[in-house]
Amino acid sequence: MVRQGLKQDARRRVTEALSARQKERVEQERRQAGLAVDLLAALAERDEAIQAAEQQAADAVRALLAEHLTVAEIAELCGGQLDTKELTRLSRIPTAAETAQAAGVKP
Repeated sequence: MVRQGLKQDARRRVTEALSARQKERVEQERRQAGLAVDLLAALAERDEAIQAAEQQAADAVRALLAEHLTVAEIAELCGGQLDTKELTRLSRIPTAAETAQAAGVKP
């Protein structure tokens, strides 16, 4: 009879320990999921900022090209901070209106 009481007590302690471990795992997973959401949101914000900055740069390159400057002249005007390859890439970025039109959104 004493032996059965010891087993019941041991079973209760093991159950409590397992329950505590499970609670810790759930809390850890919840915390990690929240951090993952923060990470992905920060990266999405970064991507939007990059896209906006590149659009602004592309608009400026197109405006300079409209002033009849060559890509090489724009590179020189920018003090060599941009090479002709980068300026050409920027000049090929569609305008915001073109992007909206391609997506089927009215500007």
